[in-house]
Amino acid sequence: MIAFIKNNSLIILKKKFILLYLLNVTDIIFTLLLLQTGYFTEINLFMTGIVQSPLISLLLKVLFPAVLLYYLYQQIIDAELDQLRVANIAINISLAVYAMVNLSHLLWTAMLPLLIYFY
Repeated sequence: MIAFIKNNSLIILKKKFILLYLLNVTDIIFTLLLLQTGYFTEINLFMTGIVQSPLISLLLKVLFPAVLLYYLYQQIIDAELDQLRVANIAINISLAVYAMVNLSHLLWTAMLPLLIYFY
């Protein structure tokens, strides 16, 4: 695991971009599903109005990041080693944040039966 985190080769960075994209997609899926329960609210100020429309939410969180990550990947193909190291750090931070967000969603999902029972 440590080797994966520290590795800044182009192949590993591509895998990290894919993982980041998947975490982003699962974030919006979890968010939309949890919002439907009525026990969950969106805390991301940029997304509070957008999640009112599931279609727009999905388009924004699925298409835009795909295009952005593809563009970023194309930019780092020709990057030098120092630039790859910086990109790796930024990607690792983003992965950590999205992993925590998804973990939060999983915890809310696990707590949902208790909320329904005691609420």
